[in-house]
Amino acid sequence: MKIADLILSALIISAATLVHADASSSFSKNESYKDSQVSADIQGYGNRILDQAGKSKYLKFDLQGTEYAYVIERMGSNDVQYTGNTKDLEGVIFIRVRAFKDGFELPKQVSTFTPSKYNNAIRIVKLDRNDERPYEFDLGMDEDKRLFLIDGPTSTTHLEQVDTIKKYVSRKDKKSPYAF
Repeated sequence: MKIADLILSALIISAATLVHADASSSFSKNESYKDSQVSADIQGYGNRILDQAGKSKYLKFDLQGTEYAYVIERMGSNDVQYTGNTKDLEGVIFIRVRAFKDGFELPKQVSTFTPSKYNNAIRIVKLDRNDERPYEFDLGMDEDKRLFLIDGPTSTTHLEQVDTIKKYVSRKDKKSPYAF
């Protein structure tokens, strides 16, 4: 019985190693990356990632018992009002990112995507200037069209494509001692 348990453990560990090795090869360094690139430079691949993200309502992951979810929506060129030099917007494609934490919707952000420093990924960059908490993240897609966040050169967070997330429950409704 103990030998069977050891064999099963060895199989699980080797399978986990294979999955990790496969994922790490899918976000190798993008050799053609340049800081000056804009959305239009990777529009085809960017659109494929956005199309895949749009096949479900939410992109969700759990982190230490907290559920996080994103909704990424394309925006039309008339949806964004810009008072600066119009040349600044050449080749820029706008998206709206909505984020949720345990069902609570955080402020919507006007964003864009640019090439990522990693292959098979795009970089989501916030454009709103009025928020003190900017964000940027790399969104990748593997050959099986699974989406993931790239946390670093050897680490990813896989995103589940779902149509429902947790419903927000206020502190007051939770009977929290911190509710007023």
